[in-house]
Amino acid sequence: METEHDVATSGDVAAAIRELAAAVRATVPEPPADPDALLTAEEVGELLQLSPRTLKDQAAAGVLPHHRFGKHYRFTRGDVAEIVRLSAAPVQPPRRRVSVQDVAQDFRAA
Repeated sequence: METEHDVATSGDVAAAIRELAAAVRATVPEPPADPDALLTAEEVGELLQLSPRTLKDQAAAGVLPHHRFGKHYRFTRGDVAEIVRLSAAPVQPPRRRVSVQDVAQDFRAA
């Protein structure tokens, strides 16, 4: 059997849960209503913790998938997934430069 103390405590707990849920909702950005919506470089930068300028520069260089409308860069969810996949790919070691003399010497030795 519930006492007045039990009822007040469960009411306090319920209020605390509602308050916590509201705080969590306030800190989490709302997803776009349209799953096919195009995201700005600023939105993608916030998601991936990257500078919007870096995203735009890399997109302009053809390194990152994107859509361009005039001077505006936009990214689909698929583009963002590809950017994440590309960032997880192993980095290729820099190519070793070989002098013409070394090539000529190897050619003569063969």
